[in-house]
Amino acid sequence: MTESTAPRAMVLRTRDLVGWDVTDREGTKVGDLADLLFTREGKIRFVAVNLGLFRKQVLVPAEVIEWGPGALVVSPWTSAQVKSLPAYEPSVPLTAATLEEMERAHPRFYGDAPAAEDAGEHRIVPLGEARDFKLAKGAPDPRGWTVFAGDNERVGTVREMLVDPVAMKVRFISVDLADDLFNLKEDRHVLVPMETVELRERGQDAWIQGSTAAQVAALPAYIGGPVDRWMERAVLHAFGQPAPDYDDAPEAQS
Repeated sequence: MTESTAPRAMVLRTRDLVGWDVTDREGTKVGDLADLLFTREGKIRFVAVNLGLFRKQVLVPAEVIEWGPGALVVSPWTSAQVKSLPAYEPSVPLTAATLEEMERAHPRFYGDAPAAEDAGEHRIVPLGEARDFKLAKGAPDPRGWTVFAGDNERVGTVREMLVDPVAMKVRFISVDLADDLFNLKEDRHVLVPMETVELRERGQDAWIQGSTAAQVAALPAYIGGPVDRWMERAVLHAFGQPAPDYDDAPEAQS
């Protein structure tokens, strides 16, 4: 097949870009470009990426995109991280409130939190990943219990316990939030310090002391796996608790 000798366009139209491959930093294809989203000042703010699975789209900030020949590279993130982003619904406008929620709930991607892999040693892990950790005999297992905030509002369900295998202590519970607590379209989980939780075995309820449902919904999203030092500090800070004394850990943003 004869190669095209047509001059290469130096200025592209949006429709010329739709369908371009989007890869992660390792070169693995994540999806394809679905759209470009501009601010009212005419600057590209996000790239909408179609992941293919159930036609889910996610938004990637334009500043982390590298423009290659015929493809876009999400240079700082892995394929798994891109797929963990909240779903983007093109028919729903990106209001100031929604943008603020994106930055607050996903600071690693839309805010100024450090990348997860650069945020320090993992000390806290899901109970299922702590091989030598076992709950004390007779201790309640709240997984599946309903969670209520201090204002008596139901906020979700306990999905997992996060433990410190060295201290042999449960540090956090992971709460699968009720969908009506936030604007983004996602299955959002957050971490709550165990010290703030009252377990009521008779009703199989977990009550978060001193926090409203809105405050719980404002916590940074937990996407699973070990909890790094930045996330641990950020959650403890939100509950007014002191951070662990890790000299080499980056500070959580207030």
